[in-house]
Amino acid sequence: MRKEFYDMRVRIVGTLFTLVVLFFIVAPFQKFTLRMLEGYSGTPQLEKFLPPSMLNKLKEWDFYINSQWYGKNFGQIVPIVGIIMAFPLFAREVENGTIAFLLVRKNRKQVFINKFFSGLISLWFILLFTGLLPIFYSFALNKDYQYLAGIKFTTQSLFAGLLWFCITLFYSVIFDDQVKPLLAGLSTLAITTVAGMLKPLKFLNTYTYALGNSIFLRNSIDFKYTFGVIILSLIITLLAYGIFLKKEV
Repeated sequence: MRKEFYDMRVRIVGTLFTLVVLFFIVAPFQKFTLRMLEGYSGTPQLEKFLPPSMLNKLKEWDFYINSQWYGKNFGQIVPIVGIIMAFPLFAREVENGTIAFLLVRKNRKQVFINKFFSGLISLWFILLFTGLLPIFYSFALNKDYQYLAGIKFTTQSLFAGLLWFCITLFYSVIFDDQVKPLLAGLSTLAITTVAGMLKPLKFLNTYTYALGNSIFLRNSIDFKYTFGVIILSLIITLLAYGIFLKKEV
């Protein structure tokens, strides 16, 4: 598994660095954001999307960080992080011709387990660290923050990332180059998001879950959707495992 982490080092560091930078673009500028929005107050176009009541809510640190970080920036990137961490896991080995060498040293079951768990551990490390950043930041600056909310948002992000990791892992198993799994993962994300805008298919829009809508509306994790995500992720992973065991290399 050490080799897997070594191969992912650039993606891990690059993704983590990008998310941390993004957080520090959002978190320290609450007052600046408010001054900028207040400068446009009275504009009909702005008030249509940001009524005065919402502007007043943004003055509260809890609402500002939850809406601007979890409900906007971080939440939108979670599925993409899952895709980034999974797309080259198997396809890269086939593309580079190193898969046969791996299978000489270890059986297929060991190879699959090592790649799956190294990728998942890396993904969850990134999401845990950046998901809990508002808690660390609020504590360090002595800001009044409901830490339990941050934990709930982070928990949902872990499972949203898991789903897209497993979907893209499946593509990485069936395709023989790195570009196709990446494009397939992003295309699936786009298609399900657009399809989820239709009321009968709204469950397909995983962004509703990743952005933590249930936490904003009911202050609760969406346990039904989480259970569905776990079951679907398990099914997709088992399918990928079965294909990998029989795939010619």
